Amino acid sequence: MPTEIYDDFPGRSFGTYDLLDEVTEKYGIDRREAHESIHAFLAQIVDIDGDGVILKREPVNPQLLQDNWQDLDIRYWLTISDSAANDIRAAFAASYETD
Repeated sequence: MPTEIYDDFPGRSFGTYDLLDEVTEKYGIDRREAHESIHAFLAQIVDIDGDGVILKREPVNPQLLQDNWQDLDIRYWLTISDSAANDIRAAFAASYETD
């Protein structure tokens, strides 16, 4: 089943999502570090496998695409492939697990 993540907009707040909760709980890292790491790992995956690992981009507030008189930032939910989500989990395991 594909995984949804919140887009990366450095320095801005971001919504919660399952993969974020999973890695913060498993590795005891804060939300910001986990979110930034997810996007760093995703960028590496895209470099290797191409943009096709991002299956869909949906605006968080679709109405802003039609009427954005305040010029607010348009944020997106990204749907990534199962293989990309699993690669991100593996990258976290390699980077954060200690024995």
